Amino acid sequence: MFGAVWRFYGDRKAVPITTVTVWRKLSETPGVFALCLRPSGGEVLSWAESLEALLTNQYGLAVFRHFLRSEFSEENLDFWLAVEKFKKTRPLSKMVARAAKIYEEFISTNATRQVNVDSSVRESTNQSLRLGVSSASFQLAQDQIFSLMETDSYPRFLKSRLYVQLANHNAHTAS
Repeated sequence: MFGAVWRFYGDRKAVPITTVTVWRKLSETPGVFALCLRPSGGEVLSWAESLEALLTNQYGLAVFRHFLRSEFSEENLDFWLAVEKFKKTRPLSKMVARAAKIYEEFISTNATRQVNVDSSVRESTNQSLRLGVSSASFQLAQDQIFSLMETDSYPRFLKSRLYVQLANHNAHTAS
């Protein structure tokens, strides 16, 4: 049994299960999910190649999110993903609204889920937004958070019981 693997029913609600099954949210419509099948052993091992490899795999992303949640640092991933979505936002009016939401939730000194960026990056981001919203408005902050995850959370994830069990389970089932 993988005691640390969870079934996700929404952004915050999850229940433990005995097999590795993860549901991925398909749209903004509440309750619309798709089953992500268990990754191959090679896929799980590829997560150890780089944080980018982990974040581009839907299953890896869900497992990493669970790990970050257990460490109370899920906001870092949520911020990084929000900025990725923000960069693709069109038209400009939607981009401005999304920028304000991201700033208030993650960057502002009064943010509800403040990420750990240094004061110079926080001020540069604030200044960038005041000068005019663009797809690069959060780039410094996003780069700093990515670096933090890459050097801090990601190595701990690779040593975590969760990842090791999943990698070992897939190695044993492949043999």
